[in-house]
Amino acid sequence: MRALVVGVALLLVLTGCDDSEDKAAAAPPPATVVTQPAASAGGACILWDYAFIQEKIGVAFDVAASDQVATTSTCVVQTAAAGYPDLTLSVVESTKAGPAQFLSDLKPAGSTTLKGLGQAAYRLYTPPAAGRGPIIEIGWLSKAKQLQTLRFTFAADATAAAVTAMNPKLIALAEAMDTTNG
Repeated sequence: MRALVVGVALLLVLTGCDDSEDKAAAAPPPATVVTQPAASAGGACILWDYAFIQEKIGVAFDVAASDQVATTSTCVVQTAAAGYPDLTLSVVESTKAGPAQFLSDLKPAGSTTLKGLGQAAYRLYTPPAAGRGPIIEIGWLSKAKQLQTLRFTFAADATAAAVTAMNPKLIALAEAMDTTNG
């Protein structure tokens, strides 16, 4: 019997059958995470890439989603690790509103007028609420007659200093995105 066991073992070794190869072949491949470009989400996301956003506001995002309803296109970016912060862009393809109408009818109550962005612009602060920090919203009538809105929502633990520091960064992002021709 011992000769039979030795013979089978020798046969397995000579034919290349090895128990460790079977285990290696059965093991699943390691998980690979591939970050898709923000623009691959479509919609208003085609106007962004993660490096551009990080360069302008100093926050790294790695997940994007978009939607389109009629002539309004949106994009939201955030990290895969947490729901906040996030950054949302909405673009209304075109409007007949002029600067005066934008400021009188489309500027939200409680917002302040911004100078130097598009044809007319505003900034709105929203205080923290359950599960999230404050929100800074910047809306403007672009030079190409589009209504554009950037909205940054902070994580619940955001400091007042971080909110203050984000203001000029969001304005710089908006200025970089302001379209000049229709």
